[in-house]
Amino acid sequence: MEYRRFSPGESTVSTFAYHEHRERAPHLEQDGHRERLLMARDLVVHFAMGHHAPITHVVDLGCGDGGLLQLLQPYEHGDPRIDATGYDFAPANIYGWVERLVDGVSLDFVTDWDRIELADLYVLTEVLEHLEDPHEMVRRIAERGAALVCSSPWIEHQGSIDASHAWAWDMPGYVAMLEGAGFQVVQSERVTWSQVHLAVPR
Repeated sequence: MEYRRFSPGESTVSTFAYHEHRERAPHLEQDGHRERLLMARDLVVHFAMGHHAPITHVVDLGCGDGGLLQLLQPYEHGDPRIDATGYDFAPANIYGWVERLVDGVSLDFVTDWDRIELADLYVLTEVLEHLEDPHEMVRRIAERGAALVCSSPWIEHQGSIDASHAWAWDMPGYVAMLEGAGFQVVQSERVTWSQVHLAVPR
């Protein structure tokens, strides 16, 4: 199942104006969110362990206040080594990057895609459901030949969807989106209300 809430061009939840004054969301400290961030961390590390490179470069798109980036910090000098940078355009999240001592960049990664650094793996946790065109974003990552760790709610559908979300998928629908973009889904997990996937280019 895939449900699109708005007609093309009608979504307001994907815009900077919608997010400009939203409060910082400390997901790493929130029940439900913390569990899916830990799973995303585990999938990133799993990929890095099999990447066979001295350092795995990770870019977290829509990184929020940097919770996942903080979880990846122990691997900056460990084995495997992970170098992680995040991008987000919600102003309140900048304070989180400072507190968590992580590398965040204030930038709209959709409209400024050409300015996003190349990576071995991109992360999109609880982001695709907000975008105007999530299929295009997934295709962009596949075209770079990078792996992807992503998550979205699996419990939402038409008639039951968060006010800030433009899309909803069950797990087969989400996998179909990833496979349609050229990915092979190698691991899928359901963590509380969230589905978390690791996908690699075919």
